[in-house]
Parts: sequence; structure tokens; C-alpha cells
Amino acid sequence: MSLWTMWLDALRSLLNGLSSEASLGLGLAVIAGTILLRAALLPISWSSAYRSCLRQKKTMKLQPELQRLKDQHADKPDVYMQEMMALYRKHNLTFVDGKSLLGTLVQMPLLLGMFHVLRNMGDGVRFLWVPNLLKPDTLLALIAGATTALMIMVNPDIPEQMRLFMIMVPSIIAIIAALNFCSVLSIYWVTSNCFSAAQTMVLHFVVERRLRAGSLRI
Repeated sequence: MSLWTMWLDALRSLLNGLSSEASLGLGLAVIAGTILLRAALLPISWSSAYRSCLRQKKTMKLQPELQRLKDQHADKPDVYMQEMMALYRKHNLTFVDGKSLLGTLVQMPLLLGMFHVLRNMGDGVRFLWVPNLLKPDTLLALIAGATTALMIMVNPDIPEQMRLFMIMVPSIIAIIAALNFCSVLSIYWVTSNCFSAAQTMVLHFVVERRLRAGSLRI
């Protein structure tokens, strides 16, 4: 038996246990299971998000200097690239954060496992206003889009000129996807989005507090 199959079986057992043995029903079982999964991954996701947050703040701080270099070497892109790389090295920045990327790659198959397990669940099961969790629901799809927007909006370090684009496009994609998948997956997305939003708000609170206290420097 492969590790992937074992992981899917573990997720099914978790959801079935929460739904039947804990008497939560499928809808609440998905919410609880998603929270448990995200909480279990928190040591990895927090570390990646923390590094990403510091990287964003450092990059924002360097924007005036980067713009000056861009204007100074507008007709010499190769020189601009060399100067930019030197500036990044000076501030211990790289174009790609390998550790954050690794953390994301580690989480992906674990989270995709939940998607794989849920995509065929919920036939005939009712939850709140949704009569059948195996079918898509328009209102739930809109909520999935709204929570996607919320998840992005709570990040204060998104550049203002890109903020609207970075909020609207993923939100629209989330709505379209939710309208084409079962409602139980929408519940999973909504819960995961809310967890991510809460994690982002707490993370930025911690970072800002450390910056003000002087225990962290950018």
C-alpha cells in the first residue's frame, strides 16, 4: 500500500469518525477535520508564512532603492539586474526562498489529499441550507469567493497597485471552481480560507509587535 493511499484512508477514517462516532454530521466533520489538518500543519505553514512576511517587508523597504536603480539604468537592463542582485545580497534576500518553497511543497500533497477524499462525498446529505452536499450551491460558492478575498485582504504587505487584481482574480476563480464541484468541497475551502486569514492576521500582529519592541529588524 502506497503512502498516498494510506494518507487518503487516514483522512476518510478521520472524517467518518467525526461524522458518525462524534455525531457531527458530514458538514461539521469537514469543518472540524479541516481545522485539525491545518492545525497539524501549523509548524510548517507558520514558518513558511513568517519567512514570507519578512521577505515582503524587506522588499517593500527596498522599493525606493530599486526604483532608483531602475531609473538610473533604464537603458542598461543587464547592469540593472546586476545592481539589483547585489542589493538583494546585501540585505540577505534571494529571488526564491528555498525554505518557504519547500514548506509549500510539503503541505501540498497533504492538503490535496483532503480534496481527493471530499470530491465524491456527501450524496444526499443535507447541511444548513444545502440540500445535497454532493451538488454545488451558488450561495456557498459566493462565500468561498468572499473568504478567498478575505484571506488575501488581511495581508497588509500586498502592493497597493496590485491589491485589487490579487484579490479579485483568485476570488473569481474560487467562485467558478466552487460552482463546478460539490458543496462539501466548498465547505472545506471556506474553512481553510478562514483559517489562513486568521493565521495571517496573527502572524502580522506578532511581526509588528516584534518590530516595535526592537527584537526584530528588517
